[in-house]
Amino acid sequence: MPETSTVALPAGFEDLARFTPWALRTEAERIEARLSTPYQESMEFYRGMVGEMERIMSYLLTVPVGAATAEDETLMYMTFSLCEVANAVEIYGESEIPDGANLRLFTSVLEKPGA
Repeated sequence: MPETSTVALPAGFEDLARFTPWALRTEAERIEARLSTPYQESMEFYRGMVGEMERIMSYLLTVPVGAATAEDETLMYMTFSLCEVANAVEIYGESEIPDGANLRLFTSVLEKPGA
């Protein structure tokens, strides 16, 4: 599981605090967490978050991009991690892609190294 986070969540989302270690800023960090976290833990994260997505998205859609707080960003990054883990749970049934490429070699064009 990713390193423990001490960042709070927006009011009303305290029940998701156990998942704040998944609040990872970069795609590379999210991929690494998916690959290095035991699959059972990834499934627990997936199950805990997917049922809350309507509530999470309803909230995040009310937050202007330039006015997002650190708490808002934590929730947003957890949602990004859910997108990464969802592939493992819904499609592959495991953290790695069977007979696939090494995900650690993936380079995002949206996240420039050193930025």
